[in-house]
Amino acid sequence: MSTGERNAEYWAKRAIYHALGLLPTDWASNIGSHGIRRNVRLNRPEIIANARANLARHRPGASSAELDGWVDEFLDGVGRIMAEFSVIHRFLPEGRLAVEGLEAFRTLAGREPLIAIGLHTGNWETFGPVFQEAGIPLTSFYQPPDDLLEREVAVKTRRRFGVDLLRPDASGVREAMRRLRANRVIMIFPDEARDGHTMGPLFGREPHEAGNLSIAARLSRHTGARFVICHSERLAGARFRLRFGTPFALPERARPDRLADVAFLNSAVEPIVAANIPRWYFLDDSIAPIDQKT
Repeated sequence: MSTGERNAEYWAKRAIYHALGLLPTDWASNIGSHGIRRNVRLNRPEIIANARANLARHRPGASSAELDGWVDEFLDGVGRIMAEFSVIHRFLPEGRLAVEGLEAFRTLAGREPLIAIGLHTGNWETFGPVFQEAGIPLTSFYQPPDDLLEREVAVKTRRRFGVDLLRPDASGVREAMRRLRANRVIMIFPDEARDGHTMGPLFGREPHEAGNLSIAARLSRHTGARFVICHSERLAGARFRLRFGTPFALPERARPDRLADVAFLNSAVEPIVAANIPRWYFLDDSIAPIDQKT
């Protein structure tokens, strides 16, 4: 694609983003769903094939009709998430977010270091406005998308809700440790994919130190931070239930064992992702064994 074509594509997508922001919330979300499902079926059949194959592995014995229905649910969620960036600031005022466990979380925030474990289900961006409304400063790890507009929109949205952003590299980890030692809340997403390869959850693979599960465990060991799983569930259309889980800590060990820590943290994360697998953003990515040299 030439520079001119890339620029034209950027401005066309930017115009669509702003146009969606002028529509009623449900209309914008519905258009995102319709647009992605249509585009993927016409132009990206490999996404459907990969998602279907992974669903068959996650849910053996499912019928062909069930697999097709879950693939459609997956595409529906991806499309809605992309469109909802333009209207997410309305979710709280319009009463679209039912929140559970926030008060217990708020009593701990600022008094001890907390690692909020975000999951890519429902619409995870909905936690930004909830944290802001609750008056809880939030810092989140963030891997910038390759697409320029997606990067601009994601950064703009998160900063709109007061979220400080850290890169998942050595400098970001050091800054996260500093903030945790000051009893700040750090959000990290251990369910992730890199270059089309799922890093976490493990889904039966061996524990490894190449992803955010390992970073989260390291942060906890160095700061004494406890974990709280933050899970967004899409109820219908652009309405959600957000759950703040019960705080938990890594188990005490006689000697350091990072891989055991990764396995322990995975055991808390994987069942939630598995239970919501049709709504998991990385459903179409490979779950082949991890190269430990990655």
